[in-house]
Order: sequence, then C-alpha cells, then structure tokens
Amino acid sequence: MNGRAFVIGAVGLLCGYLSGYVIGHTRTNFAVVVRDGRASWFGSGPASAAVIAAVVAVGVVVLLGRFRARYLVAVAAGMAGLAMVVAIAALQSAGTWSEQWVLGSIGAGLLIAAAVLRPGGQTWFVVGSMIAVLYGARIDDSVELSRRYADYLSTRTVPDLPDSWPLLVAALIALLAAGFVVGRERIEPVSPGRAVAVGAGVPLGAGALIWLVGVLPGNPSVTVAVVAVAGVVAVSWWLPRAEAVYVLTILAISAAIAVDPVVGVGPDRIGLSIQIGVLAAGALAGTVWRVPVAGIGLCALVTLGGLVSALVGGSAVAELAFRFVLPAAIGFAVGACLPVSPLTVIGMSVLPVVARLFENSRATWQSGLEPGWTAYTPDTYAVTTRTELPLAAATVVILGCAALAGWRLRAAADPGRPGGQPKMPPE
Repeated sequence: MNGRAFVIGAVGLLCGYLSGYVIGHTRTNFAVVVRDGRASWFGSGPASAAVIAAVVAVGVVVLLGRFRARYLVAVAAGMAGLAMVVAIAALQSAGTWSEQWVLGSIGAGLLIAAAVLRPGGQTWFVVGSMIAVLYGARIDDSVELSRRYADYLSTRTVPDLPDSWPLLVAALIALLAAGFVVGRERIEPVSPGRAVAVGAGVPLGAGALIWLVGVLPGNPSVTVAVVAVAGVVAVSWWLPRAEAVYVLTILAISAAIAVDPVVGVGPDRIGLSIQIGVLAAGALAGTVWRVPVAGIGLCALVTLGGLVSALVGGSAVAELAFRFVLPAAIGFAVGACLPVSPLTVIGMSVLPVVARLFENSRATWQSGLEPGWTAYTPDTYAVTTRTELPLAAATVVILGCAALAGWRLRAAADPGRPGGQPKMPPE
C-alpha cells in the first residue's frame, strides 16, 4: 500500500467510524409492542440520524459531481462535518431540543461524503462504520470510568466524545493529508437516475418504515424484516451488476447482524481488539481475492452454526462463530465487492444501523420489578434464548443473497444468459 492509498483509506476508516458513532449514539425514542410477555421495539433515534446523514451525503456527492469540484472541496466539507460534530457534542447544557441531533446527523453526512467519494476509501469507510455499529457500545464500556446513576439520566440528544479526541485529531490530520495528496483532482459526476434514486430512496424508505412501526399492526420486527428484505431484493434487480452484488452483500451482512446473539456483549479489551483486527484483516483479504459470494457464504455458515446451537442446546459454538468468524466474513465480503458508485455505498449504509436495532426486538419483559431509581438495573429487558426462527429466517435470506449474487456474476460473464451483460473492466 502506497502513501496515497494509505491516506485515502485512513480518511474512509476514521470518517466511517466517527459518523457511525454519532448515528449509533443518538438518543432514541421507542415504538414498543408487548404481547404474551415479549416486547419488540425499534429506536427511532439512530434510524432517523442515519436517514438524515445519508440524504445529506447524497446531496453533497451529487452537488460536487455536478460542478466537477476538486476533491479539496470534499475535504473542506469533511472538516466542516467534523467541526460540527465536535461542537455539538461539546455543548455543556443537556438540552432536549431536536436540532442538536439533527445538526449532528448533518455533520455525520458531511463526513460520509468525504469518505466515499474516492474509490479507495469506500471499503475502509464501510469497515469503520461496521466497527461503530457492532462494537461502539463496547468500546465505550472499555474506555469509560464507572458512571454515577445520575449520569444515566442525561437528557442530551447527541453523544459525548470525551474519550475520542485521538480519533478526532487523527481524522483531521487524515483529511488535511488527503487534501494535500489528491486535493487538486476533480470529482467525477455521478450518473443520474438510478444511482440517485437508490442513494436517497433506500434511506428514506427505511426511515419511513421505522417511523411507521409504532402504528402498524403485528410484530414490528417481523414487519421491518419482511419489507426491508423484499424492497432491497427488488432494488438489486433494478441495478447494474456491480451495484446489485454490493446491495445483496450488505443485505446478507445485515441479516446476520440482526440475529447476532452477542452483538452487544463480548470479551474484554483484548478480545474486542481481536474482533476489530479480524474485521480489518478480512477486508484486506477481500480486496485481494474478489469473491463476494464466498463472504456471503461465510455469513450463512455463521447463522447456520447459531441455528444448530439453538436447536441442540449450548452456546459455545454460536458465540465463537458470531464473535470471530462473522467479523471476518463481513470484512471479506465488503472488500471483495467494492468499489461501486458512492451513492450506492451511502444508500446501503443505513441497513446495518437498522439491523443493529433488532437486538432490542429479541427481549422478554421482566414484570414485577420495583420501579424507581432505587431499583435501577439495566437488565429490565433480558435477551431471550428462543432464537431458532429468526436464525432460520436469516440463514434463508443470506443463502438467497448468495444465489442471486452468484447468478448476477455468472450472467455478467456470459452475455448470452438472461440478464447478462458484457464483461466490465476491473474497477
């Protein structure tokens, strides 16, 4: 990896993590449905923040491409987003006004735009955002001191970043270096029509779905899963081969994240570091061996192992697979199918955020506990162990994504097949 590639990758990784951190830590309100002792709910906060950030990023990318601006303008936009996030997070007053998290989401969107415009930064942007989505809460726990009960009552609507200043400084340095290395290069216009429709349409559709689950009948987790899978598969049929494979890959990854039984818990700092390292190593391997179907297949093996463990009893195999094999599978699959259009990357960045919310839908309501701060325990909701049906559904979805992605790749190699197209040069 030369210096130019390293700088672009650093911008993608750091901006991806920081934007994902801001989105994932947005204060949330819940749409709750309780039936037969089981509670399902989805947080509107992270979903809303992800939608706003994605739409802002799409607008910035389209605008910069329309005027064929130099990448230095994108660097300036990224630095403005970084400053916005830092300024809002540094506010001393608690504040409950919605403008705080809206402005934070706009800052995250500017960071996303700066990260995905360069093809070499896309893989590392997704890796950084995945680290924030999967491990952000655990990273907080590993660096924060014990908190007083009063700290849990904060009404802030944006995350604090007191322990992230090294990353903030590193992101600033990476952006400045990128401006020096590639700042004079022009940003190519994005193709109108489908790319813009996917970049803005998928986030807006996901946001509308999350906002509606509180009034729709039935279990919100089932509603979100069915509609999201059907919609994303339909979008993949509408897109060119490279974009379609990436869309199906992110859908498969999101399905695995949605049923991950250990996504919010895990080993100590060393184990967490290993998981992050495995994710990055998988991405590096994917950029060398460009076989995205293999990465999707690894995700299917992980969920299948979880299903077998749930059926026969015991959790050791499932925990090992989800903690260490899944990060490798995610990294490999992403590295193998990028780069694509930056708008496609932006549009699909919302899906892992939505999938992460499924952790809250696998819960049992523990009634009869004494209310009030004297009985404060974060275990009022306990994760249920009845996960056979979600794991089976996720496995079917992932295998379907692998089959569709494989079909699109074979069809592209053989123009005579239905849906085939001439071979495309390496991207």
